[in-house]
Amino acid sequence: MHTTSNLRLSFDRFFAATERHRWELETDIPWAEVRPDLVTQDEVRVLRGSALVESFAPGYGADLLTTFAADVAMSSFLTIQLYEEFKHFHALRRYLHCLGIEVTDAEITQGRAERVAYDDPLVPLLKFGISEVFTAVAYREIARHTREPVLQKLSTCISDDEYRHLGWYVSYLEGYVNEHGIGAAEVNAALEHYQHQGLDAIGSEWVEHWNFVGERYTRLEPYRYLKRMLRGLVGSGVKLQNMGRRTSNFTGAQTFR
Repeated sequence: MHTTSNLRLSFDRFFAATERHRWELETDIPWAEVRPDLVTQDEVRVLRGSALVESFAPGYGADLLTTFAADVAMSSFLTIQLYEEFKHFHALRRYLHCLGIEVTDAEITQGRAERVAYDDPLVPLLKFGISEVFTAVAYREIARHTREPVLQKLSTCISDDEYRHLGWYVSYLEGYVNEHGIGAAEVNAALEHYQHQGLDAIGSEWVEHWNFVGERYTRLEPYRYLKRMLRGLVGSGVKLQNMGRRTSNFTGAQTFR
């Protein structure tokens, strides 16, 4: 398992940044000022799907903490990330409630009991690390486009968290690749299994949600970022075409189960 001595971003530095930038659910978000009349149906659609994906954090946590149980730095990071991801869900659920839209407990717990076992740590590192750039960009763009001030504030807070998570995953991936001598061939093989964890959370609704968010908010920016980042790590042989196909059509979309 990966050692922690060669991480560019240590857990101490990550945690210090987390403490500096932590936002308070009750005091930083002006819930009483939500303006439902300024929220579009497209925004409701995206927020509801995103809330359900964020709600799956306990399921992801069970899988990842098992995979990285012997890794002090990664398991420490995961405890913080999983708290913050579920905080995102709790905040989005509360925001939707302000709009008169409910997310039920049955929806939240559906599928949680199913576990995913990862034999190769590179697969979940890419699965969860890569996914952070998509969510970070999506929330940033929601904040940029919405006319509703509270949604703008909330989406900015969530996006900032996701960018911080992304920074950790990129640092960890750098160390992991260097320690294990991983090249483009190994990364491409792991990417053949890539699927955003949202598919685990909302199943058949995921591809439609993914494509809509991509068309409306993220477009090609995450792919351009990933191409630069991964090729910077392991060379120009990294290919993202299959990953794009797997995430954007019903035939290619499949979980790790």
